[in-house]
Amino acid sequence: MKIHAWLKDLHSLCRFMSIEVPGKVASNSELRRWIEQGSLIMNAERVMPDELLDFPLISVVLFPKSEKRKVTLL
Repeated sequence: MKIHAWLKDLHSLCRFMSIEVPGKVASNSELRRWIEQGSLIMNAERVMPDELLDFPLISVVLFPKSEKRKVTLL
């Protein structure tokens, strides 16, 4: 499974909110941009949307550089 597909599956369960349009649910293209811009760190490494998921997942962090938005998922 590719990273972008995994994040979309997770998004279908927990619904990430948009940064671009406050109060709306993030779109699939916005999720892809988050990954491309380095806002998703998996196993302490920056990933790209078309990379295959590398198991085991030890850590998953969204927005690692932001004090307000940083979320550690795993």
